[in-house]
Amino acid sequence: MNSSHANISEELLARYLADTATEAERNEVDAWLAESDVHVHELAAYRLIWDHAGSLHKTQKAVDTDAAWNKMKSKMGKVSVENIPPQQTQQPIEVDFKPASRRRLPVTMWAAAAVAVLVMAFAWFFLLSEKQPETMRVATTDNTTEKVLPDGTKVFLNYNSSLSYPENFSGDLRTVSLQGEAFFDVKPDASRPFVIDANGTEIRVLGTSFNVKAYKEAPVRVDVATGKVLVSKNARKIELVKGEGAEVLSDSIRSLQANMNVMGYRTQVYDFNAADLSDVVTSIREGYHVDVRLSSDKIAQCRLTIRFEKEPLDATLSVIAETLDLSLRKEGKVYWLEGNGCQ
Repeated sequence: MNSSHANISEELLARYLADTATEAERNEVDAWLAESDVHVHELAAYRLIWDHAGSLHKTQKAVDTDAAWNKMKSKMGKVSVENIPPQQTQQPIEVDFKPASRRRLPVTMWAAAAVAVLVMAFAWFFLLSEKQPETMRVATTDNTTEKVLPDGTKVFLNYNSSLSYPENFSGDLRTVSLQGEAFFDVKPDASRPFVIDANGTEIRVLGTSFNVKAYKEAPVRVDVATGKVLVSKNARKIELVKGEGAEVLSDSIRSLQANMNVMGYRTQVYDFNAADLSDVVTSIREGYHVDVRLSSDKIAQCRLTIRFEKEPLDATLSVIAETLDLSLRKEGKVYWLEGNGCQ
């Protein structure tokens, strides 16, 4: 029988427990135990098996441990404590035991303990073979896309964004991970909050609609369209309702008025009220994914009150230029708004 468990053979552990190991072998086991608390708990489990196996010494039936091991190995391969699912190892059972007295054990007892270890390994194999929930991922580059999650929540992804989520939601939370920007229309479920991990910021809701911008090089921003949203990072948190927004900085969370125009990439609706032309251009640039520039700083402060709803880009820019007495010029893929300023 030639198995190994976490870089140490079970034969060696058996000799260690039976007090038949050499001094060098005992030192090897002691070093293995010092490497990890998991190893300590594993040896404790082995010792319990060893001690309880003593009750089997009354039967003298021979056990072919090598044949048992070879048969088992062909079915399950190598199984180790390190491969136990996290829920099995995060809180190991603490076992209070006293070192076994130094005595040599009968061969039948050693064999019974070895078979018990094989049974444990076989059980681990079946635990590992159980199908784990698969993580799904949807991503965009130079496009937008809409995805309906398993719970019915609708997610609209902006350019250069990705969303990871489980194949099926289970447990008390519906947890997803976002990189980039997305508009969420969350399916209500009071018993299971919907949680978004966005670059270390947590957004938690029960059922509402809101926009999350979480690109790596900028602060996370949340704008709420309907309902209520809880935004938190570390010990800081803020609750937002319809019309409110927040920007998550490195050391604080700043409350803002929600900007519905940031959702233009999805809604194709832009509503400006006495907005600076520089802010208008930023919204148009991000919503239409085009390069729009101002020819000079002096026209950046021009104010504009206007609403666009699902208008083509050229028509939108032409109306802006005519309203502010500016000219529109296209150079390659760049749109230029030019003029002498505003009265």
